[in-house]
Amino acid sequence: MGKTKKLIELDDKAIAILEVQAKLQKRSLKNYLEFMIEDRALHFAEPSEEYKAMMDDMLERQKNGTLETIPYSEIRKKYGF
Repeated sequence: MGKTKKLIELDDKAIAILEVQAKLQKRSLKNYLEFMIEDRALHFAEPSEEYKAMMDDMLERQKNGTLETIPYSEIRKKYGF
């Protein structure tokens, strides 16, 4: 997959906020912006075929009554929440 350069303009307040967030994640501002934009773009992408197959399998097991689940209260007990 190729890369494309784009020029963006943000106000100074937004840049200051983003710089703080980038430092908290030990990233450069450029790297942080690229990461955030690519991560957000993936939210709009169609799920992979593997994910669709996994979800179809889980839905089928739920329909057949063979899907094993753990109640949230048990997870809280196990991990001390």
